[in-house]
Amino acid sequence: MFLRETVIKKASGEYRYWRLIKTYWDKKQRKVRHKTIAQLGRLKPNEIAFFKDSLAGKAGTRFSWEELTCKKSFEYLAVAILDRIWKYWGLDSLIEDKTIEVLAINRSLSPESDYQVSRWYEETILPRILNLTLNPTKIYRTLDTIPALTSKIQLHLYDKINALGMDNYELVFYDITSSYFQQSNSDLARYGLSRDHRGDKKQILLALAVTKKGFPFYWQVLEGNTADTKTVKDFVDELKKLFNIKQACLVMDKGMVSITNMEKIQTEGFDYCVTLRRNSIAKLKGIPWNYLRNINENNVESKKDYFIRHSKRAYYKELPSCEDKRYILCFNPEKFLTERLSRLDKIASIEKYLDQKNQQLSKALGKRHRELLREELERYLEKRSASNLFSFRLIAKEKTFRISYKVLKKAVADAARLDGVYCLMTNLKTASPKELIDAYRNRMEIERSFHQLKSFCEIRPIYHHNEERIKAHVTVCVLAYLLNNTVKHLVRQKKDFEELTAQSIYNYLKGCKLVELSASGEQKLKLTIPTDEQARLTKILADKSLLEEEGIQQLLPAPTGAK
Repeated sequence: MFLRETVIKKASGEYRYWRLIKTYWDKKQRKVRHKTIAQLGRLKPNEIAFFKDSLAGKAGTRFSWEELTCKKSFEYLAVAILDRIWKYWGLDSLIEDKTIEVLAINRSLSPESDYQVSRWYEETILPRILNLTLNPTKIYRTLDTIPALTSKIQLHLYDKINALGMDNYELVFYDITSSYFQQSNSDLARYGLSRDHRGDKKQILLALAVTKKGFPFYWQVLEGNTADTKTVKDFVDELKKLFNIKQACLVMDKGMVSITNMEKIQTEGFDYCVTLRRNSIAKLKGIPWNYLRNINENNVESKKDYFIRHSKRAYYKELPSCEDKRYILCFNPEKFLTERLSRLDKIASIEKYLDQKNQQLSKALGKRHRELLREELERYLEKRSASNLFSFRLIAKEKTFRISYKVLKKAVADAARLDGVYCLMTNLKTASPKELIDAYRNRMEIERSFHQLKSFCEIRPIYHHNEERIKAHVTVCVLAYLLNNTVKHLVRQKKDFEELTAQSIYNYLKGCKLVELSASGEQKLKLTIPTDEQARLTKILADKSLLEEEGIQQLLPAPTGAK
């Protein structure tokens, strides 16, 4: 065996780390090969000298290198940082059961099924940090306790967001998303409007409220067929009852808009800023149809006689108010182009489908049923949201039919006249149109929240059948998102890290592991050499003690017989 030095040269300097290499004869390759026995990381000069003396068999050495073994390596830096952030939010004091922390950290870093979490847990340094024994049975028992804690957790986060100076509640963003089941007998699981485009699966709905910076403080699991508009009343009541919020502006999407909901919000003393459905926009007074008919992504800048420029993606004009409601008509050139091209692509693909269907019908050997064929075509057009863009009729031909269709040009033109256009409705009297547009655009935070919950935290699909465990699963995913959003928020405040996502940050951190070495009855933990990025991220998200020898060695298990 021998020591091998590796030198890494960077702009910031030269970095050296060491490995213990064993030489062996490869019978298949018929040649001498080298195998890494242990990653030793950085070594001090006296350590290097001692290890070399040990290898040379010089007197005074404490052990033989032949006895040195690498017992285990642990995922370290990422999990240790998330443990610190969990404590930063005071969740360790609020929640006695440490299993919930494990579930949230796992969901953040490496989502596993609840049954597999205990296996992942043993491969991390968390057992040394938390002093917790974990198995699937304990995990399932913990899940059963979480729903009773949910309101307590929500109120705690609401208070902490303010106390830590993370955000305020001037703007509250509220929306609904869906998450489908593989199979479920739960009363919560219902067929409904699927945001996942999985109408063939039963689903639940998740109602979520976040601050302007994306910190979650309210969530509710609802039956999968619940109408979005029916959730607003309960949400507003919870803002008053649970959180005692007296003033805020609720920013919501068009799915929440109804006369009853707007009256409820205003009666409770809140403001709102919402988007309108297109059919509602068309009914507003003062819509300049002739102007909109001729506007596009190329000429909007020159038509300064109507729209005012807010940014390259937002032009606006305030329409006449009506019944204490203000309307801000907005135009997004990029959205215009996307919607226009998307409609043209959709029409082209439907025409291709109908042409292919005619080819299949012309080769049909058996008799075709007119009504069944008609229903099939109507379902297809409805699924593509194109029933108003096409007309068709079936022309009999011996045993089969030919589809005669045409694109309804007037309907296409009517649909196209609002391409790139959206309209904000608000009861705020003093806010400027620019402030309202900014508030609406900040709504992307909740969209990002849903994206993280569904992809990175893997809230879907749901495999639980028990209602309480479904709710527990959602709460764990929201807590994981809280950790992720905190990591992203803290890191993005620093130069050179502004564009990093939580996932890319974890990818940077995951490579830094702890290796447990053992020789002659002695044990030691060695940290794989951290990169410059890992060291910087550690100092931003926790502190440098996570990289220091003294703190690391405290994670060694107590000697046998120790009290």
